[in-house]
Amino acid sequence: MEKDENINKAMDEFKEFQPSEEQIEIIEGLAESYSDKSEDDIFVEIIKMNEDMESKMSQEEYEAIFEKLNSIRPLLNEEQLKKLDKILYILGKD
Repeated sequence: MEKDENINKAMDEFKEFQPSEEQIEIIEGLAESYSDKSEDDIFVEIIKMNEDMESKMSQEEYEAIFEKLNSIRPLLNEEQLKKLDKILYILGKD
């Protein structure tokens, strides 16, 4: 039952998210630019993006990103969870 509650909580957090046309275009562009990269290449890019975010965001904004990542855990399958855990481990956020 706890998993269902976690899924409902995660869905509630995203319920009000309405991406703008610009955000959709950015997401589509990112998906296209990373579609031909290996998993290792993507991890390197994540590390670079993390360093950039950490330097440009307040500590509260930065930590909120990781809270949101953790909130989607109930929506992920086992393979996706392993990848998320690997990313968080590499970034020192496990």
